[in-house]
Amino acid sequence: MADKLAAIQRALDEFRMDEARALAAEELAEKPSAAAYYLASLAARNHGQRVEYLQKALELDPEHARANEELRDMQPPGDTSPAQAETKEPTPRLAGLTRRFTALLLDAAIVSAMTMLVLLANDSFAPLQAAMYSADEEITAAAFRHFQQATILHNLVISALYQTAFMTILNGQTPGKVLFKLRVVKQNGKRIGFLDALLRNGFGYTVSQLFLLGFIWAWLDDDQQAWHDKMAGTIVIDLAPADDAESPAD
Repeated sequence: MADKLAAIQRALDEFRMDEARALAAEELAEKPSAAAYYLASLAARNHGQRVEYLQKALELDPEHARANEELRDMQPPGDTSPAQAETKEPTPRLAGLTRRFTALLLDAAIVSAMTMLVLLANDSFAPLQAAMYSADEEITAAAFRHFQQATILHNLVISALYQTAFMTILNGQTPGKVLFKLRVVKQNGKRIGFLDALLRNGFGYTVSQLFLLGFIWAWLDDDQQAWHDKMAGTIVIDLAPADDAESPAD
């Protein structure tokens, strides 16, 4: 048993989640234990399954400290007991992808405007304007490429700073997410920190933007996580009242 639990832990540590799930399923089939259920919760495919495993761990060992802590952090304020978790919604509602995309477009528009202001302040338009009056097509093309590269670089840097700063200060929200009542949190429901925000919105966004595959992935994922969410271990939750929220398929 100890060897199997150690193997599950190694798979989790090395982010081999499919292997961890398979090993946990074998262990639970052979000899269910609080430790096995807790490790299974770390490899769970979605929040409902994660809560189910944590609750089973506590049924076998009510004093399991880590399971108690994880489940407590996932409950709404004022409802932290495992018994209450069975009758109330145990986890926050995942945000619909349509509203997430609309909020992202609003933030992108703000970042684009800030990028243009920075380029104007740096006088980055001047070489391009001068080249446009030149009869030399090569000079014009070179000036345009330089301006394009400068625009992309400035936009990436400003976007990373904008997203990271707002999400750190506003507890997982940007102006777009505030307007559409969305929040980014860790998968266990905890508040994201500065390093989480930097990883998600700095490096992670750049990876997700490759042919937009990282964003498209969210439509296929159980927890609706884009690649940048996977990298940072985050989800986007819906803060709007249930009656006002869109359906999960949106």
